[in-house]
Amino acid sequence: MLAKLTFSLLNVFPMPNRLVLGRVVRHLKNQMARYFFGSCAKNSNLRPKLKLRHPKNIHIGKRSSIGDNARIIATAPVHIGDDVLMAPDVVILTDTHCINGKEKILDSGTTRKPVFIGNDVWIGTRVTILAGAEIPDGCIVAAGAVVPAKKYPPYSVIGGVPAKVIKQER
Repeated sequence: MLAKLTFSLLNVFPMPNRLVLGRVVRHLKNQMARYFFGSCAKNSNLRPKLKLRHPKNIHIGKRSSIGDNARIIATAPVHIGDDVLMAPDVVILTDTHCINGKEKILDSGTTRKPVFIGNDVWIGTRVTILAGAEIPDGCIVAAGAVVPAKKYPPYSVIGGVPAKVIKQER
């Protein structure tokens, strides 16, 4: 409980890494995150104003950065690999509504699907990653893309609504 409170307080402050105070805030924030995330590497970078739900399901790799104002709703596991760069305002969702023929959507319920983000991935500003998405190693996701529940080839550039491969073997 104290770790969550401390993380919440530190989550408000900007973190200029060039200043000693910014590095101290980053270190303290990562230490607190390790207590209530599923896993969080010591040298990850959790930028200010994150909005997190079910953080026990969030796993963040080494040297990965989650941008300002990111929102992660992790009712199912979210695995973020090593060396991932995530720009501001990224949204990751692990819940999706079920559609059962002509049954009312409101009555159909929801289903949970995990999200996997590989190593060495760059996710642009305001990308939305939907439940069940798998972004493999080396991918670049263009700003504003909506990534549905599908697999993409490694080392590709993806973008659009819905996201599709723009270029392979970057």
